[in-house]
Amino acid sequence: MPELPEVENTRQYLLRSGLVGRRLGAPEITWAKTVHEPSVGEFIEGVAGRRATDLRRRGKYLIAPLDDDQFLVMHLGMTGSLRIHDARSEPPRMVRHTFPLDDGREMRFVDPRKFGHLWLLPDPAGAMRKMGPEPLEATFTPPILAELLAGRKAPIKAILLDQSVIAGLGNLYADESLFLSGIHPERTANDLSDDETHRLHAAIIQALTRSVAAYAAARDAEWPDPPVALSPWSVPRSADEPCPNCGGTAQMVRVRGRSSWHCPQCQPAG
Repeated sequence: MPELPEVENTRQYLLRSGLVGRRLGAPEITWAKTVHEPSVGEFIEGVAGRRATDLRRRGKYLIAPLDDDQFLVMHLGMTGSLRIHDARSEPPRMVRHTFPLDDGREMRFVDPRKFGHLWLLPDPAGAMRKMGPEPLEATFTPPILAELLAGRKAPIKAILLDQSVIAGLGNLYADESLFLSGIHPERTANDLSDDETHRLHAAIIQALTRSVAAYAAARDAEWPDPPVALSPWSVPRSADEPCPNCGGTAQMVRVRGRSSWHCPQCQPAG
């Protein structure tokens, strides 16, 4: 699933491709359930002829303010990606939606599993549930993380996946953050010591920053068709992969139904 680094990579790709300032034509929507609000017809009519004036990210959401004070909000779902190509070029497989641009190109929403989402709203908050702090902003500090975890008796892995606690983390980067901090995914969130909370805070920033940098390097090296998915994490995600720290065997447990890879020696259950 695209998580914060992948969505930020998409944002940077679209900015570099020149989406901002372009006038959008009437989008072609081939899977109506992707559009949550308004109706598909109203969405098409509302987008057509508008210019994107900016492109922002909030957690895993992309937000494009339009020049009529509406907001095009996009969520990539499980396997979605956005690409800008010449309109005459052969589209990639699984293109579900196409947004014509006024320079002869198209923004194409590739969505193999049809889990992506689109909104056109006067306030982008209407597309999102309550969102926690952005982990790469300066306001996300160890005391803030401790406050967010206080009183929560759920497993720390489940808490990290809760977008109302921290925005943008998903399964992969939650596992990576716990691995880097040496914390077992089933540990109770409010049982973490001050030292563990500081380690987890540093690990979250390290995991995300390292991945964002990897995507930036790949964009420079492989432009104009950079990868949409990399594997920049260090936690083993298979029992066949040895732990890079101790050489031990990784294990997978399910935490609230989500697969959670970890090293039992480096991340003791406590």
